[in-house]
Amino acid sequence: MLKREKRLEKRIARERIEILFDLMQRVKREDYELARRYVELARRIAMRYRIRLGKLKMLYCKKCLYPYKSGKFRVRIQKSRVVITCLNCGYVRRIPIRPKKYKERNEKWKD
Repeated sequence: MLKREKRLEKRIARERIEILFDLMQRVKREDYELARRYVELARRIAMRYRIRLGKLKMLYCKKCLYPYKSGKFRVRIQKSRVVITCLNCGYVRRIPIRPKKYKERNEKWKD
């Protein structure tokens, strides 16, 4: 019985996810449905191999999986968060804004 090479599998999966998101960025102007399919495939690969998408999650709607494109989403800034509304399905994504940590405060505690 052969042992699975999980690191190699994860690396290949990450490469495929990046390729799919690049294709999504190129295609989303012409064929919006195909761009959605690329996002769906990338998410499936990420879930299967337990890979975090990180900043890539900001490129599409969590509910309908359509990529954000100008005219298809609304961005508003509230007190301590950014609110992105998908105009396709109405899903509202709220992203907290964290204040920057001041260097003086960090240097003060180093001593």
